[in-house]
Amino acid sequence: MRSLKIVHCGIFNEYDDGSFFYGMERKISHGLIRGGHFVYDFSYRDWERSLRFCGLKNSGLEKMNAKLVRICENIGADLLLIGKGEKIGLSALRAIKSALPKIKIAIWYVDHLQEKREFFEKLSFIDVFFWANALKLRDLSARYGAKFAFFPNISDAAFDRRLDAAKTTDVIYIARDYQEDVRYKFALLLRDFCEKEGLRLKIFASLGAPAVFGDKFHREIAAAKIAINFNRDDELECARAHKLLGASDRMAQFLGCGVCTFSPKIAGFERLYEDGSEIVYFDDPADCFSKIKCLLTSGEYARIAQRGRAKTLKIANAARVAKFMLETIFEESFGADACGEISDEKCSESGGERHDAPNGRDKNERSDFYSEPYEWREFVYKNGEKFR
Repeated sequence: MRSLKIVHCGIFNEYDDGSFFYGMERKISHGLIRGGHFVYDFSYRDWERSLRFCGLKNSGLEKMNAKLVRICENIGADLLLIGKGEKIGLSALRAIKSALPKIKIAIWYVDHLQEKREFFEKLSFIDVFFWANALKLRDLSARYGAKFAFFPNISDAAFDRRLDAAKTTDVIYIARDYQEDVRYKFALLLRDFCEKEGLRLKIFASLGAPAVFGDKFHREIAAAKIAINFNRDDELECARAHKLLGASDRMAQFLGCGVCTFSPKIAGFERLYEDGSEIVYFDDPADCFSKIKCLLTSGEYARIAQRGRAKTLKIANAARVAKFMLETIFEESFGADACGEISDEKCSESGGERHDAPNGRDKNERSDFYSEPYEWREFVYKNGEKFR
């Protein structure tokens, strides 16, 4: 398949001076480019802000949406990929589709899905909705017209680097808790445990401690033996949590940076990471603290960290996840057998043109168009049913 022209509309935080350079937006764009595609990044929040009238909040919405329409038209985009996109109006998507009838439109989302009615109206107009949480995908697909698919938070060696640093921290904990949810309670228990055991603990963005960003974020992780991931929808008693493959991008960052990562048990994650070998799952705070003591004593945390990094960079790197997204959107293989492997020799006979049927087979005759057996493949739904 020929390389695609993609407009990636996301929260690129251009005003933050690179403090969140490892965000999902840049990782996805990186993966798409590695796949041989042209990617035009559009930071919609930043543009809305710059187009405001007298600085009034959201007064730049209309101009920002119109700008997005013009960009897609001028590029002749094959795909409009939107990260979150709460400020992107349905009218703008309709205008883009009217100007470019063959364009595909997809939205990816990694946060808790708490949006206004206008956001959900778009889910019956777009082609695919990707969410880093598999729990409600089937129900959403029965309610709205789009295809719904799980996709993992990306961990990529170009962003999540393993730095050589002295291990001066036993445990690191990073989580915004706002003193109002279960993460605050967990942080209190963790602090008390570490103080009692004489362990060196570093906490960021919790219990009044400042957050950490940019290169310092990676350096703090590199100095830790163990990192604990705990999300707002987790429970102290993990069995009570109603989750399926749902975790924050911080867990992917921990794994990719090569630190021994702890996580509450989350249904579905056993198919991605092996407990005690590539990650450490725990049932409750007591189980977590017991395993911390055990691994710090044995030194096994170092081997778990190494294996966890190798696994996550293998299955959830930017190029592989981006390829899965494109294959789900276009229902075609973007693997090694496709023309899109960016080889002039391979594409010369076809003039670089797009083929809707790689390998001479009609895509409707193939039972599965995916180029490889993605570990999360079964969590793709359409009309309330598993897709293919």
